[in-house]
Amino acid sequence: MPDQTWRALTRRTRAHITDPAALFAALYGDRPTAVWLDSARRAYGMGRWSIMGAPETGRDHVLEATPCGIRIDGRETNDLDVWDALADRIGEHPMVPIDDLPFAGGYIGYVGYGAKTIGARPAPDEPAAQLVHLSRFVVLDHDTGELIAVAVGPDDEPDAGAWLDEALAAACGARGSRHRSAFEVDGASSGFGDGPLDARDTVGTAAANGTARASVTRAQYLSDLDDVSSWLYAGDSYEACYTYNLRFGFSGDAFAVYRRLREANPAPNAAYLRLPGREVLSCSPERYLRVDPHGRAETKPIKGTVRRETDPDADARAASVLAADPKTRAENLMIVDLLRNDLGRIAQPGTVEVPNFMAVESYETVHQLVTTVQAQLRPRAAVGVRAAEALFPPGSMTGAPKQRSVELLDGLEAEPRGAYSGVLGAFSRCGAVDLSVVIRTAVVADGEVTIGTGGAITIDSRPEAEAEETVAKADALLRAFGVDHPFLR
Repeated sequence: MPDQTWRALTRRTRAHITDPAALFAALYGDRPTAVWLDSARRAYGMGRWSIMGAPETGRDHVLEATPCGIRIDGRETNDLDVWDALADRIGEHPMVPIDDLPFAGGYIGYVGYGAKTIGARPAPDEPAAQLVHLSRFVVLDHDTGELIAVAVGPDDEPDAGAWLDEALAAACGARGSRHRSAFEVDGASSGFGDGPLDARDTVGTAAANGTARASVTRAQYLSDLDDVSSWLYAGDSYEACYTYNLRFGFSGDAFAVYRRLREANPAPNAAYLRLPGREVLSCSPERYLRVDPHGRAETKPIKGTVRRETDPDADARAASVLAADPKTRAENLMIVDLLRNDLGRIAQPGTVEVPNFMAVESYETVHQLVTTVQAQLRPRAAVGVRAAEALFPPGSMTGAPKQRSVELLDGLEAEPRGAYSGVLGAFSRCGAVDLSVVIRTAVVADGEVTIGTGGAITIDSRPEAEAEETVAKADALLRAFGVDHPFLR
């Protein structure tokens, strides 16, 4: 009921969780749908918070975007657009921020590239978006070591306090344990899982021949880059992000693979989503958009990536070359201008600024050139959702000018991108959003893994170097599954 008063209740404890993956497995290991926004690494002002939860029966739901419209828990609605559906439902029961927490209940999931309204592509088989509504969830504060259980809902909800106590007890009971039984209150199951806390030995098998198959051959990739170059010389595009898909069969435990991935390649915007029909494993380093409850927005586009070297001197040289490379800097600048324009259309006049310009950010496998763009948004309902809509699809994954580049890429790329190149994260009832770009991400569905990779092409691009960059970007994910890139053969 829209006029019903909602409130938030919290319980906090000093937990110092040393293995968040074990905590997630203990709390939600047996839940068919569960989500975890995993700050696997603190880096460059990102990664303080992790959020995990699962929908509660009778209280929460899964929202999906399909070619026919919006579906909630398998039932079609009158909504036609994922952004309108999110804004309407976020606005039904707006919340004030809960202390300093990043999330006040709402939706966690992904909005894939297929949800774009510019360009044209055949509808992919998978939903264009899948988002889980959470009213009860657990937050980890990696700054303070606190574990916070949160219940959001009607003011007169009778069992919220009991759920909070159960959540903390279950979490603290799981901490440091290898196995545990389900937590119970008054003889009834608490709803928390009793799955295995260690799945490292059940990764399973991937790709019988140990090599992924790509949606294009290496020769076709290089030929397609010639087509992209023709757009650039004709002035139809200044920069275009050309991508392709990698696929391979998989039978095993995707969560075990995610645990392996987060250990080998931790990222501040990592995530594991167990959704109807698919699992999403992400180690994205790129912030798409963060909007705080007061409408302050930040985006951090990545343009420019090189593989890290094992020798420290060679590694330092690789970072220096990346920072100084004229082609890479031009690539970054064009996307920064695009995003300044996108934010400028929804920001208060004179507030768009670039506090950090073309900085090298280093992760386990790659160095990247990153710029930070900030602005104060104009006040409006569901401000975070509407800002995410205004910037979609991510400029770093399209090119410039955005609409024409998208149209051209749609006609050239061999397969739809699906979730890849979209956004993933949280849409909060307090108006805030915190979203990553869906890169360095694997989608596991129907016995197959799909990984997207690619890069921005400019007039100065060297095709062989661009091919190598796409291999480097996919490397951590492929290694987590024990699979090789076909371009290496």
